[in-house]
Amino acid sequence: MREERLRLAGLPALLKRPENPKGLLLVLHGLQGSKEHILGLLPGYAERGFALLAFDAPRHGEREGPPPSAKSPRYVEEVYQAALGFKEEALRVAEEAERRFGLPLYLAGGSLGAFVAHLLLSQGFRPRAALAFIGSGFPMKLPKGQVLEDPRVQALYEAPPALRGAGYGGVPLLHLHGTKDLIVPLERMEKTVEALRPHYPEGRLARFVEEGAGHTITPLMARVGLAFLEAWGEGA
Repeated sequence: MREERLRLAGLPALLKRPENPKGLLLVLHGLQGSKEHILGLLPGYAERGFALLAFDAPRHGEREGPPPSAKSPRYVEEVYQAALGFKEEALRVAEEAERRFGLPLYLAGGSLGAFVAHLLLSQGFRPRAALAFIGSGFPMKLPKGQVLEDPRVQALYEAPPALRGAGYGGVPLLHLHGTKDLIVPLERMEKTVEALRPHYPEGRLARFVEEGAGHTITPLMARVGLAFLEAWGEGA
């Protein structure tokens, strides 16, 4: 397996590539995260033939920061402004990666990255399959005193991705969550699945819940996610 730092769509990216990859997994990290951190949480994927590609979200990692701070009175707005930028950049990175590598494309996101994955799917992005780790298709509850002035962020609250299920196109999607998640409560993931269910053929929308797990991508979640991607691989 070869690890390579490169630029895609003008952005610093990290690629972990096996000798003969069968697919390319675009991985989107969460708030306060980085490309290096998220790829470190997915052991075994490259060994099973998936090239892993990640890049830093706006205000994260190698990008000009710092990430949004909970101390900011505009914290929620700044989080979702970063998410919207992340989504647009993911589209460009995915397009260039498909041209450069010519591999079937898969998608995964963790926490805020999972919300961005929902944004992408709801707007017509079509990977072969997708994983949503410890996240949901609804924005966070707006804390008292926080005001949204950006109309793009307001729109996310008025029409969250999970309520636009027709746009997902039935892309195979697995949600992975823990029962003790205090950042994105389990009920928000369950609400997402419930909202999407009417728009999905049987067997293409799934959930995995790990007892006792908090807001982290656990080794068990990673293994279950890998099995899901393999099940929906080429020829599925």
